[in-house]
Amino acid sequence: MKLKYAVVLVVVLIAAGAGIGLKMFFKPHADITKMKTEFKTEASALIKEFETDEPSASARYGEKTLEISGNLAAKNKLTNGTDVLILEDEMQGISCQLDSSWAAKNQNLISELQQGSKITVKGICKGYLMEIKVSPAIVVQ
Repeated sequence: MKLKYAVVLVVVLIAAGAGIGLKMFFKPHADITKMKTEFKTEASALIKEFETDEPSASARYGEKTLEISGNLAAKNKLTNGTDVLILEDEMQGISCQLDSSWAAKNQNLISELQQGSKITVKGICKGYLMEIKVSPAIVVQ
């Protein structure tokens, strides 16, 4: 009798776990254009804050929506076709992976961006690993 309840409990837990997993897997990605900006900052100030006290900066900005203004240091395209904009410093700056659906609709804007020009990017801060990662992101006009 106890074995029967144990088997039923295990089956229920597996079904619940599978249901939660499927719900998270098929959840649509965040629409960054509609998300409220939680912090507005300059790229150089954000970089300095992460370099000075990474744990504190990660706690403050991690998974938050930021609007970051700075100079475009580089514009790249990953092998999967994702557009990446680097702010301030190509080696230790802010790497902004553009939202694929936004980028597809705004290729003209992306192609017109010039290295050294001042831009503002809105995106979700993913943390710091040699550079600050922001993804997904869009260019704010």
